[in-house]
Amino acid sequence: MIPAAETLFLSGEPSILRAIGSELLALGTIEPSPERAGGRRVTVDVRYDGADLREVAGRLGLSPDDVVDMHSSADHVVEFFGFAPGQAFFGRLPESLQLPRRATPRTLVPSGALAIANGFTVIYPDHSPGGWNLIGTRLSEPLWDIRKTPPNQLEVGDVVRFRPCR
Repeated sequence: MIPAAETLFLSGEPSILRAIGSELLALGTIEPSPERAGGRRVTVDVRYDGADLREVAGRLGLSPDDVVDMHSSADHVVEFFGFAPGQAFFGRLPESLQLPRRATPRTLVPSGALAIANGFTVIYPDHSPGGWNLIGTRLSEPLWDIRKTPPNQLEVGDVVRFRPCR
């Protein structure tokens, strides 16, 4: 089973998959939420110093402090992983913090950058290109470390709270 933003990939015995599919259809749409997630609660220390924080605030009609307060006071559920090993997609952002990706992506985003776009938050697990809006920097230990077993410190369903630090 591999969850994504709007889909769920299942692999297995066809007859079992048909039965699962029928059950899922009968359930209808289920929105992820901290109450339903059932995962561990994890706190991640963040310095809200991102290169795009002021621009994000302006685009949303908020002050930078408002963005920080709203982002850090919400629970963020790990919905899926993608793009890079260990890159968790935390969703869904409050409506008041939702905005699209940047018009022009950066060729290099630093490891540990905290970013928002398309209703999600991500922390870049390594240096990479990226088009998300940078609002901060992870101060806690990396959430992906190839030297650890398992290397990924988060799982789908974990509930993350970002704690502002200086």
